[in-house]
Amino acid sequence: MRQDYIMPIPIVVPVDYFCLSRQVILANCVQAISGSGMSGKNSKRVTTFVCVMAAIAILIHVVQSVREQKRAVAVAQQQREMESEAIVQKAFQDAAAEHASYLAQYVNSGPARRPGVEAVAIVAASEDGKLNRAVTAALVNRFQSEPVEIAHSFFKPAFVSDGLFNDAFAGTGDIFNKLELAKSLDALLLARQEVRYSSNPSLENVITATMQLNVVALPVTGQADSKSWTFTASGAGFKQEEARAMAEQRLIKQITTDTNMTFN
Repeated sequence: MRQDYIMPIPIVVPVDYFCLSRQVILANCVQAISGSGMSGKNSKRVTTFVCVMAAIAILIHVVQSVREQKRAVAVAQQQREMESEAIVQKAFQDAAAEHASYLAQYVNSGPARRPGVEAVAIVAASEDGKLNRAVTAALVNRFQSEPVEIAHSFFKPAFVSDGLFNDAFAGTGDIFNKLELAKSLDALLLARQEVRYSSNPSLENVITATMQLNVVALPVTGQADSKSWTFTASGAGFKQEEARAMAEQRLIKQITTDTNMTFN
C-alpha cells in the first residue's frame, strides 16, 4: 500500500528563545516530526537535521553572547578609566587653583625678568610683625645705585603678618619653593626691626627707644653666600610713639648714608 510523504511543518523559533529553554525547543521539534507521519528512517534524518541546526543556533547565540559580554566589559572598563582620568584631572586642576590662590595671597605679579640682570626683592618688618613701608622704601632707595633690578612691592603685607617673613629670615621651611621665587628673583633682602624701651626717672621719665635693624641678603638661586648687616639707633620722647619715631628716623638716615651693604 502506498504511503504518502507528508512534508514536515517548519518550526520558527526566535534566537532568544534558545537561551530560555533549549530542551523544550528540541522536544517540540521531535514531537512535531513524530506527528508528521513520516517513516522511521526519514524521521530520524529529519530529527538529526533539526537537532544539528538547533545546536548550531545555540552555538551561534552563545558565541554572540560571549562577544556581547566582552564588549560590555570593555565598555565598562573604558568608562571606569575615563572616570578615573576625570577624577585625577579635577584633582590636578583643584591643586593648581589652590596653589595659584596661595601665591596670589602673598606675592604681587610683577614684570618679567630681564635676561642677565639680577632681580632682588626688598621687604622690612616692624617689631609688631607688620610690613614696615618706611624702612622698606629706605632700603629700596639705598640699592637703586646697585647693578640690580629692585622688585619693590613684590610681597604683599600678608607675607609678613602671616609669618612667612620670619620663616624666610630664619631660613626655615620651604618658602622659596612654595612661592616659586626662583621664577622671579635671584635674591631677597630682608630687614627685621626690634625695639626696646627704657625710662629715666632723673630726666622726668623721658622714654628712650633703642631700635635695631637686622638685615640679611639671601640668595634664591645658585650657591652664593648670605650676607648680614646690623643698624642701631636711639630716640627719646615723653611717649613711646615719640621715642620710636625719632629712633626710626635716625635709623633710616643711617641706611641712606650707608656704604657697606652690597650684593656684590
